[in-house]
Amino acid sequence: MKDLYLLKIGGSVITDLSKPNTVASGPVTIGTLLGEAYEAYSSGGFDLIIGHGSGSFGHVAAAQYKVNEGLAYSNSKLMALITHMTAKQLDDILIGEGIKLEIPLYPFSPANFSVADNGELGDGFCSHIAEAIEKGFIPVVYGDVVMDRSKGVSIASTEKVLDFIAREIKPKKVLYGSDTDGVFTANPKEHPDAEHIKAIDSSNIEQALENTGVSKTRVDVTGGMETKLAKLYETCKHTGAEGYIFNITRPGMLKAMLLGVANPEFYTVVRA
Repeated sequence: MKDLYLLKIGGSVITDLSKPNTVASGPVTIGTLLGEAYEAYSSGGFDLIIGHGSGSFGHVAAAQYKVNEGLAYSNSKLMALITHMTAKQLDDILIGEGIKLEIPLYPFSPANFSVADNGELGDGFCSHIAEAIEKGFIPVVYGDVVMDRSKGVSIASTEKVLDFIAREIKPKKVLYGSDTDGVFTANPKEHPDAEHIKAIDSSNIEQALENTGVSKTRVDVTGGMETKLAKLYETCKHTGAEGYIFNITRPGMLKAMLLGVANPEFYTVVRA
């Protein structure tokens, strides 16, 4: 196997957060991002797994139906199923875009390869994902509702899914694409004077997590930037991978990140 890169495409980028179950329109779309990723991948220098967020699809449904509370209500099973199908709907759209572009994507739902316990993924297997890579596919995973030994069901965020995979199939790089230029001392959308943090390691991770608050302007049942940074740091710590949080909405940035030639002003590197 070549060096493995794990790429997360943020749900806030590929969906319209103001409209439930709506993909984003404009210069940055699912198709343009897949095209950039495939251009870089076609260089032959690395293998790739793509994970995508749920944005206005899964996050809205999960929040509305209180899925993270488990099987706590009489209709919880039905609501969990609806949330699962809503998340799958966005994944189907992304895979469909890949087919149009003749990109060999292959979908894998975490509901079919992992089980959680009190919200944390534990038992599972990734051998079929590794096999798909060997066969020349680009596996695609996403946040989903999974069975949970303690709660009945819970939400496995895309970050948790990629972390689970990373522990089984060791990556060299883990890249989180968002709509900001990496990590800042505060939410840059709400605090214009926030300062860009170019690198995070053991010396400043605690301060970075403390200052990176959850946005108050969007629905995110998986915790926002603070939780994403914490999970990425944890993944790097347990696998030895190098992590990146970058602005995937900048034209050409995704391709540049995958090829290792991006402008450091537009990303934060994370090392454990």
